[in-house]
Amino acid sequence: MKEEKGLGWLYSNKLHLSMSWPPSSLAGGASALISVAIITILFLNCWWFLALPPQPNQPLLASTESGNDSIASNPDLNWTADVNDGIVDHPKENVQSEDPLRTASELCDLSSGEWVRDRSPPLYTNNTCPFIQLSQNCLLNGRPDRGYLQWKWKPFDCELPPFNAAHFLDLMRGKKLVFIGDSLARNHMQALQCSLTQVEEPLNLYSDPKDKEYKWLFPCYNFTLTNFWSPFLVNYTVEHDIYKLNLDVPERVWSSQLAEYDIAIVSTGYWYFRKSVYHVNNTILGASPRSGLNVTRMEMLSALRIVLANVLKHIRTEYKGITMLRTVTVDHFEHGTWSHGGVCNRTTPFSHHQDGGIPPIPWMNNEINKVQIEEFEKAMALVSDTSKLKLINVTYSAYLRPDGHPGPYRIRQPNEPPNDCLHWCLPGPIDMWNQLVLHILQHR
Repeated sequence: MKEEKGLGWLYSNKLHLSMSWPPSSLAGGASALISVAIITILFLNCWWFLALPPQPNQPLLASTESGNDSIASNPDLNWTADVNDGIVDHPKENVQSEDPLRTASELCDLSSGEWVRDRSPPLYTNNTCPFIQLSQNCLLNGRPDRGYLQWKWKPFDCELPPFNAAHFLDLMRGKKLVFIGDSLARNHMQALQCSLTQVEEPLNLYSDPKDKEYKWLFPCYNFTLTNFWSPFLVNYTVEHDIYKLNLDVPERVWSSQLAEYDIAIVSTGYWYFRKSVYHVNNTILGASPRSGLNVTRMEMLSALRIVLANVLKHIRTEYKGITMLRTVTVDHFEHGTWSHGGVCNRTTPFSHHQDGGIPPIPWMNNEINKVQIEEFEKAMALVSDTSKLKLINVTYSAYLRPDGHPGPYRIRQPNEPPNDCLHWCLPGPIDMWNQLVLHILQHR
């Protein structure tokens, strides 16, 4: 079992901190004494935690005592790698060595490369991370193959070091990081949360009952991890399935709180495929072709470009922290779409070595990626400190992983639900995105 390192009494009782604590029924003096006692115990537990020798940053599969829902309770679900498959071992992630990217960080294109076999275990499993979204918990939901967990991203010109959760938390000590975007941003946030949980399990500060906003605290590092739901990044309303977007107004849910955070990871993309009407300066600029409205036709790429320009301008002029713009990911629906029978049953990445080579990246995803890069570069030309604005370009690496989606394994009855070929299994290829985040923080 993963050692709880002195905070076990908190975790086993699933203590959740909220603004409603302490209860109003307590007298003021008693409430103050209890507050002091809890703070003291937290301090002592964190002191004990930090005094322990470093632990390997890899998941340990728990015993079968965890129950039927754990990966370890079913021998067929345990992590295994064929010792005869010829895959080369890689160093443990807690081993501190010279970063091969330190001298090549400005020369190596991390967005261009290939997925190569790797027998290292995943950073976590459904048994060592209790925060995986059920719809992305592919192991728990019965996905039978494990090959999709045995790959690592290899840039063509350098090595990308494995993610080191302990080192990440050290860098984030006393800081706050927020993900801003749609369900793929939440998918990314939960991948990071699961990796960090192998070092310290966080306390829940806030969870939106609609599953759209989360805030977690890693107490021994005083590190806050947050997710804000903002699928368009700008203000919007919806009427009769038509989304009305104000392309020039960053959504208040994040823009009003951004100054509280040291690092923001911003993303958007797939929600722009919805039927929409676009406003600038409270005036209709146009509508998407699918909206059916009798107004000027406006392609979603043009709307997205205006949004990115305005969002990056707001961040550039109003925010002093570090911003990372993540590019669009790629879905892998075949023989249909999300709601019309699309499937994704591939079990290996696309590769140059396969028959016919790698098929071309879908045109629309490629165009969205171009718009994002172009608007990022325009913003970069206007900032005084380029270390505060960074790009996480995951489009091509994500495209190469048709095997990394939940597919039919999105709930407990895998033969009945529709396929999810957009979001990513946890653990899975999306964990590589946090290698890029860590690299940016180290080398910015």
